[in-house]
Amino acid sequence: MVRNYLRHLRKEAGMTQSDVVGRVKGIGSTSTMCRYEKADSKKKLDETTVVALCRLYGAPQALIDETVLLVRQSLQQSWWSSYADVVGDTLARVFATEAISKGIRTYQEFNVPGMLQTATYTRALMQDYYQLPVDETTRRKNAELMKRRLEVCRQRQNLLEQPDAPDYQALIAENVIAKYTGGKTVMREQLRHLFLLAENTPHVHIRILPNAAQEQGGARHPSMTLFKPYDGDEGQLLYLENTNRGGEYVVSPEEIEPYQACMDALWTRTGGKNETLDLLQTYIDKLADPR
Repeated sequence: MVRNYLRHLRKEAGMTQSDVVGRVKGIGSTSTMCRYEKADSKKKLDETTVVALCRLYGAPQALIDETVLLVRQSLQQSWWSSYADVVGDTLARVFATEAISKGIRTYQEFNVPGMLQTATYTRALMQDYYQLPVDETTRRKNAELMKRRLEVCRQRQNLLEQPDAPDYQALIAENVIAKYTGGKTVMREQLRHLFLLAENTPHVHIRILPNAAQEQGGARHPSMTLFKPYDGDEGQLLYLENTNRGGEYVVSPEEIEPYQACMDALWTRTGGKNETLDLLQTYIDKLADPR
C-alpha cells in the first residue's frame, strides 16, 4: 500500500526512479528504489527515507503524516495479510487506518456499519450480492468467497474488544433499521446487538438519525468514516465508501472540514443516547413476531 503510493507520487511528480537515486539518503541505486516501490517486496520500509521521498515529490504535509502512520502499521504483523484473496488494497488501507486510530466516526445511510454487524446480518448482505450469478461454478466460488469475507468481518470487529480500542461513534439513518435485511429474525438480532452495544459499551456510541431529522438537510455522502489517529484533529483521514465499488480517501484538512461539520450537525439531531435506545426498542418490538 505504501509502496504503491510512493510509486504513484513519483510518477505524479514526473520523475523516473533514476531521477531519485542519490537525491534521498538511503536511496543509492535503482534496485533500492525498486524495493521501495515493489508491492510484494519483503524489505522493511525506513520511515525517514519514506518521508524524504514524499517531500522530494512535493506531497503536502497531510499526506506525509498519513504515510508515516501507514509505514508504522506495516512494521507490525497485520491480521488481514492472511486474507489477501478477499482483502484488496483499499480495504487493507481501511483496516490499517482503523488499527492506528484513537477515534473513529462513521455515518451510514444504507447498512449497519461493518464494525457493528452480526454474522447473520453480514451474510444476508453478501447473499444479496453474491447470489446473482446463475451458473453453479460461479455460485460455488462465491460461497467460498463469502465464507472468507465473513471471517474477515469477525476479525475486524476484534478491534473494539481490545483494551486500547478506539472511541467509536456510529451514526445510522433510521431507514437502515427499518429495513428487514435478511428477514425479521435476522434484523431483530441485529437491532438487539446494536441496543446492547449502545447501552453497555462505554467506548461505543451509537445514534439513530430519525427520518424527520433528515428533512432538515441530508448528508454530504451516504457512507463516510472519519479516522482520528491522534487525540486532536491533526492527521485526520476521511473515507467515502461506494457500495460494492470500493471508495476514496480524503486527506486534505480543507476538504475534510465540511464532511466533519456535516457529521457534527447530524449527530446533534439524534436527540441523544436515550432517544436512540427508545427508537431501537420500538423497531425491536415491531419485529417480535418472526413470522
